[in-house]
Amino acid sequence: MVEIRPFRALRYDPRKVNPDDVIAPPYDVVGADDVAALHARSPYNAAHLENPAGGAQRFANAARTVEAWLKDGALVRDRAAALYVYEQRARIEGRTHSRRLVFARTRLHRPEEGIVRPHEATLTGPREERLQLQRATRMNVSPIFATFLDPAHEARDLLAAVAQAAPDFEATDRLGDRHRLWVVGDRARIDALVRVLGATNITIADGHHRTHTALDYRDEVAAQAGKRWTGNEPENFALIGLIPENDPGLVILPIHRMVHVPALPERFLDRLSALYHVEVISAAGGAAAVEEAWGRVRANALGPTTFALLGVEGPHSVHLATARTQAALDAAMPAGMSLALKRVDAVVLTETVLTPIFGIDRAALAAGQRVTFSEDADEVGEAVARGACRVAFLLNATRVEQVTAVADAHEVMPQKTTYFYPKLATGIVFNRLDE
Repeated sequence: MVEIRPFRALRYDPRKVNPDDVIAPPYDVVGADDVAALHARSPYNAAHLENPAGGAQRFANAARTVEAWLKDGALVRDRAAALYVYEQRARIEGRTHSRRLVFARTRLHRPEEGIVRPHEATLTGPREERLQLQRATRMNVSPIFATFLDPAHEARDLLAAVAQAAPDFEATDRLGDRHRLWVVGDRARIDALVRVLGATNITIADGHHRTHTALDYRDEVAAQAGKRWTGNEPENFALIGLIPENDPGLVILPIHRMVHVPALPERFLDRLSALYHVEVISAAGGAAAVEEAWGRVRANALGPTTFALLGVEGPHSVHLATARTQAALDAAMPAGMSLALKRVDAVVLTETVLTPIFGIDRAALAAGQRVTFSEDADEVGEAVARGACRVAFLLNATRVEQVTAVADAHEVMPQKTTYFYPKLATGIVFNRLDE
């Protein structure tokens, strides 16, 4: 079902640049200070393309930067089409996680076709900005990230075999995560990966805005080409990093909610108690109490739905809310919602607490003013204790199989429901749309 093709990537020449200094996080996980630091780190840092400077001229500047880097040899174009195996190693909660995926040109499809499936909603603003960048550079600067089915572990075993050789590129980023890349030009290996992907659909894990941008750009170029459009132009494809859904290194972090309101809603605990058993963990709070509550939330990762509440009875208080019954939760959620979506803790929190009690719906969540987010439970506890937010909820991460189940149900989750970690680095490969 999915069509992938090898391509001639643009890549940094490690003889011309320091690899550690040129890779960057994707555009949507860095603030202004981070961008400035990346720009200062190297004149060849990928952030000069991903988050270009120059105000109204920033996208034109990015296009000129690509040409300058090609001219001075910092970037080179591979002579032969290839697929690219990418490995990331990251420390997460004291453990080293390793995962491997393959970069390929992947044919684009609209969501309703059921082949390249989204799982999360998007915002118009970032899509328009990414479209301007793609128009100017005519390249995929940063990759989309997607999962695919590999029940026999054929792709996973092949990626592992490729990784036995010395990498063609490797770098360590500012967080200490390791990135390694292998160029796969072997026809038999390429054909094997093409065959495995051809038997499955894919689910977007990260990069929903980039996916929509690629589709918008394809349609724009197709309209300009008119009858000359064949469907095989490079704009019909996008750079996607494809990972087996059963890769043990595929990690989703929780995204906790910090609520910014002047005061709690009237009779908050009573209203919450209609659906949840509420237990006091500590009135005095502290890191140990937060850790205990977070541990008990994680112990119920497979149910019943459980949240830790911070700040409900003073800035140091810690409570635990556990669903009384699943049937009651299901009944409290929108009738037309699929069972798959009703089992996602972030959605449950929105539909049974944030919206009916606080009046914070999906649109308010997307605006990012009344609710902010963090992946770090300790950071959330500190924010509540110092008054940076009124109350916070610690909740379990969405599981990979839930992402696939929601996509199978043709639904999408609210933004900030999944946080795949680590992010795919920008600067490992670039996909130029010129052949």
